[in-house]
Amino acid sequence: MMRIVCIHCVLALIVSIGSVARCGETTGDRFASPSDRVDQYLSESWQETATRPSPRSGDAEFCRRAWLDLAGVAPPVWQLRRFLADPSIDKREQLIESLLSSSRFATHMAHRWNEFLLPAETSDDRQVDAAALHAWLRKQFLNNTPYDHLVGGFLTAGGKSDQGPAIFYTSRNLEPVKLAAATSRLFMGVQLECAQCHDHPFARWTQDDFWSFAAFFAQLQLSETNLRGGGQAIEDRSGAEVMFPDSDRVMAPRYPGATSPPEADPTDFRRRQLTIWLASRNNPYFARAAANRVWAHLFGRGLVDPVDAMDSSNPPSHPELLQYLADYLVEHRFDLRELYRMLTRTKVYHRTSAISEGQQPRADAFAAMNVKTLSASQYFDSLHQNVLLGRFNAAVDSPQAEQAVRDEFLRRMKAPEAAPSDYPHGVVQVLGMMNGPEMLVATAKEQSGLIASMEAPFFSDSDRIETLFLACLSRPPSETELQQFLAYLNEASAEPSSPSSSARLSDLTWILLNTAECFVCP
Repeated sequence: MMRIVCIHCVLALIVSIGSVARCGETTGDRFASPSDRVDQYLSESWQETATRPSPRSGDAEFCRRAWLDLAGVAPPVWQLRRFLADPSIDKREQLIESLLSSSRFATHMAHRWNEFLLPAETSDDRQVDAAALHAWLRKQFLNNTPYDHLVGGFLTAGGKSDQGPAIFYTSRNLEPVKLAAATSRLFMGVQLECAQCHDHPFARWTQDDFWSFAAFFAQLQLSETNLRGGGQAIEDRSGAEVMFPDSDRVMAPRYPGATSPPEADPTDFRRRQLTIWLASRNNPYFARAAANRVWAHLFGRGLVDPVDAMDSSNPPSHPELLQYLADYLVEHRFDLRELYRMLTRTKVYHRTSAISEGQQPRADAFAAMNVKTLSASQYFDSLHQNVLLGRFNAAVDSPQAEQAVRDEFLRRMKAPEAAPSDYPHGVVQVLGMMNGPEMLVATAKEQSGLIASMEAPFFSDSDRIETLFLACLSRPPSETELQQFLAYLNEASAEPSSPSSSARLSDLTWILLNTAECFVCP
């Protein structure tokens, strides 16, 4: 614990020194109107390329986007109705602020970072450990822990190996090679492992860079602990080293790109050395990688894409903008929530993804919002909230049973390497989605909370159809859609042998839940 407290103090000092230096280097306040500055960078690039940006999105489109991006779930029907009816000119800013300050934001961020931090091949028997990491991350985001402090606490994790961040190490078997590769990808945005067997073919990294970086993790090992409950703990012990492949050369720890080893740590705690360097002004990657990940989250792709390939061979689409965002993050002491707040207030975030005329702008121009495919958790949680109305099986009143259903769905639809703009599922997964137990329950008139609620006599058929669209697609139906759906419902009363009205509502629910529109964040 003392080690982590000391690290946080040092990181705070580094950031404050960096802020003072930047104030002396700039003329005027670069960050007085940051959202406008972001829009200006993009507007200038559109003028240079004669790119026509899309218009402002409608309120329904924006509400679905903001909820899915910041809360990880589509808007509840009642909240969507209230938002659409609100005449306030600042209602979008109010929505952003309410979502950022909600526990849903912390939970969603914890979901996302859990997926980033754990290897794709993490076995199902590690789910208890993964849940501990999720709980730890959620607490950090609830407290709005500065990103550099979050990473510092994460990378210097110790204690029982099944608690919180420790799974990052144990899921990779404490192997320095795997840990170096994961750390460079996640927190620096570079694929340093490409230099594991030979010098990187396209970037500046050498084999020495990789193996010297791996040396920071050479001291890790598990040992028995006397902590309550027993178990094992992660410890750093001097003496263990990393050897250069096929040689007897001991690799001293060295930061990537540096020509000399770091200053000696009083206790030879190498992970502390690495953590302090990561957030320092001497590291050009940390803030840029974090800012790029936030941009990719909100806009469907990074200014550098992929987000873990920030090398000289893959330059950013808007280099000045990326540097501005990195500087803004440092200026605000690595406050991720503030970066999300600033970016969601830009005009570019409010642009529509629909292109009605003209040519579709390039995805990396950000002249129109890039459509993002929902993650498995976003789809399931939206279905659970708006269609099942919070209960998968009314006969089973057990949160554990509900969680088991969710876990099985996520396992079946898992696609950890998929880009936000890709649809990652194959034929088998699509058929499983269309005919799986979740869809059967959601569209069964006996079990669907949504369909059951629309049996109320004060609902007209038009009301029922509108509610279906709001629940499934987060928008009202167009006039054409309304008339088509009304015609189908009216067939039930016109022909005695035809399916009942509730059965036809079930059919319409199935149709909407399986449209491409239901699987995307616009």
